[in-house]
Amino acid sequence: MENEKVFQMDFGKIYELLLNKATRKGRTKSEVDEVVCWLTGYSTEELEQARSSPVRYGDFFRNAPALNPNRVFIKGVVCGIRVEEIEDPLMREIRYLDKLVDELARGKAMEKILRAPEEPEPWVCPRCGRSFRRAGQSHYCGQPPETIEDYIAAQPEQARDYLRQVNAAIRASLPEAREKISWSMPTYWKGRNLIQFAASKRHIGLYPGPEAVAAFADRLTEYRTSKGTIQLPYSKPLPLELIGEIAKWCEQNA
Repeated sequence: MENEKVFQMDFGKIYELLLNKATRKGRTKSEVDEVVCWLTGYSTEELEQARSSPVRYGDFFRNAPALNPNRVFIKGVVCGIRVEEIEDPLMREIRYLDKLVDELARGKAMEKILRAPEEPEPWVCPRCGRSFRRAGQSHYCGQPPETIEDYIAAQPEQARDYLRQVNAAIRASLPEAREKISWSMPTYWKGRNLIQFAASKRHIGLYPGPEAVAAFADRLTEYRTSKGTIQLPYSKPLPLELIGEIAKWCEQNA
C-alpha cells in the first residue's frame, strides 16, 4: 500500500521537490527537465503541461511516451534500496528518476547521468526525415494533430474504425465537453481532462483515471487494466455502452 500512496501523489508537487533538491546544489531547471525528458520521452512542452495539470505521479510514468531503454543501466541506492532490485516495475521507474536527480544534485556530469553505453546510429523516418533514437519510433510526421479526427486519420488503418467508435461513444455521453488534443491524445475536457484514449499496437487505451477504473472493476474483468488505464484489444468487439457509461461517470465525478 505504501507504493500506492506514492503513485497517487500529485506530479506537480513531486516535480517541485525534485527541482528544489537539484537547484539548491547549483543545478538548473533546464538540467532537471532534460533528465526527466530523457527518462520518459516527454517533450519539455508536455512536461510543463503535466506540471500544471492534476496528474498523479503513477500516471505520469504509465503514460510516458517512450521510456528510455538505457534506463536499465541506472544502478545504485535510493532510500536505502537498490533501484535495480525493486520488484514493482512502476516504482522502479519512479526510483530511476530519484536516482538521476540525486546524481544531478551531487554534481555528476550530465553526459554520465544520461546513460549511453553505446550510442547507436539514429533512425531516420523515411517520410519526414526526423531522427530518433529507436528504429520505427512512433511519432507524427509533420505538424501534430489539432483535432481528434486528425489524430485518428494519422493512425494505422486497423485502428481507425475502433478509434472512431470509441470517440462516438464518448461524444454521445459527453455532448457538452470540449474535444481537444492533450498529451498528444484525443481528450474530452470540461474544466479538466475527463477522459482520454489513444491507439496502441494491439489495443485502444482508454484513460478515465484510477477512480473510474475502480468504480467499474466488476465490469472490466475481461480486460487488462492498471491504475487509470483500460486496454481494449482489437481482437474483441468494443464495449461501447460501457465506454459511454464510464465517460458519463467521469463527468459526474469530476
